[in-house]
Amino acid sequence: MNGSIDRRRFVQVVTGSAVIGLAGCLGDGGEGDDGDDDADQGETGDDGTDDPETEGSEGMVYAFAPNTISIIDPEEGEVVDEITDDLSDEGWGDPRITADYSEIYVVRESPSQVLVIDTEAREIVDEVDVGPGVTHMYHPNDDEMWAHSDDEGAFYVIDTDSHEVTEIVQSGLENEGHGKLLYHEDLGTRAYATNVNDPAALIIDLEEYERTDDVELENDEEGTHYKAYAPETGLAYFEHGDETAVVDSETDEIVDTLDVAGGMYLSPDEEVMGVLDGDTIRFLDATSEDSEELGSVEVDDGPDALRYHESDDGTLYAYTAHTQTDEASVIDVEEFEVVETVDVGDIVRPEGARHLHRTGIAGGGYFVTPADDDGIVAIVDMEAQEVVDHVEVEDGVDTVQYVGDSGVGYSGQLR
Repeated sequence: MNGSIDRRRFVQVVTGSAVIGLAGCLGDGGEGDDGDDDADQGETGDDGTDDPETEGSEGMVYAFAPNTISIIDPEEGEVVDEITDDLSDEGWGDPRITADYSEIYVVRESPSQVLVIDTEAREIVDEVDVGPGVTHMYHPNDDEMWAHSDDEGAFYVIDTDSHEVTEIVQSGLENEGHGKLLYHEDLGTRAYATNVNDPAALIIDLEEYERTDDVELENDEEGTHYKAYAPETGLAYFEHGDETAVVDSETDEIVDTLDVAGGMYLSPDEEVMGVLDGDTIRFLDATSEDSEELGSVEVDDGPDALRYHESDDGTLYAYTAHTQTDEASVIDVEEFEVVETVDVGDIVRPEGARHLHRTGIAGGGYFVTPADDDGIVAIVDMEAQEVVDHVEVEDGVDTVQYVGDSGVGYSGQLR
């Protein structure tokens, strides 16, 4: 068992005398988290990677544990390679894969770095120093990764060719605070940032690398956290306390306030948005101007990141791993009911933690979630709705990234 408490399991941001617990942060593969041949077990070289004949990572899952990065073949249900060189008691966060799937960028919590992994060679090729408290990472264009330093309230922009920090974008109004980036190709060179310390949706110019304005929200006692964008309507959504502010992205005006709050996850066709409103998952119509609620499902065991699957018969299902049990739920999004639960292993639950998080990703027809207390990664066949393997990795494994097409993340396609 790994009893250590790290920022991936329990994140708290202190603002004055207020303590804000952040649920569902770090690595949904992320939010991050998105990114779609078999490999045989080979001899491992001195650098912890396989010989050249086993190189390549298409369809593989990278699983991050304190001392090992394991490469898993989900079809075979086994570890086919490992990266161990210079890794010791690491804490990981929010991996992000490049648009061509050639590199994975992953937060290394101490020291504050982003590691760059070559997915063809299956090896760490660079270490990039970034600001303290780095948590989330984003890929708004092919040439850059944006890593957010919570201690500075700023994004560090990493060039994907040189692996160097080329810009620092101050997004937070008070130069600190946990933040995220909302980007969609429809927004062009503009993006929005959130910050748990700022009662505003922060407008970012991606070309000029600066915050140009902000949309002031009503409650000045609450910051912003989760975010989403619905391309059909052009509406941007920002979690703001126990509500969600809806902003018209053309006018940057608030057009609605929803009485729901939590992580927001769009379906692959970007027509349905699931909102984790506590133990209730509410599904909204992302094509309607009034964000109509289509239905809701109660999942009483702490649901986390939603991943979708359209079955062979056209039915849309959502998968969510529980933070309070060793199970995951399969939800029929058309009937709004849990149709199956599967055993995916257990996570560490630190005593007194206000919020827990559990990563879940999708790719290749599989739902994949790590169980750090059991030291395994669960592989679930999304069509069959059943666990096909519990792959043993290492106690503390809590972050995963799929190499290939895994559909949508928080607000759109790969980015």
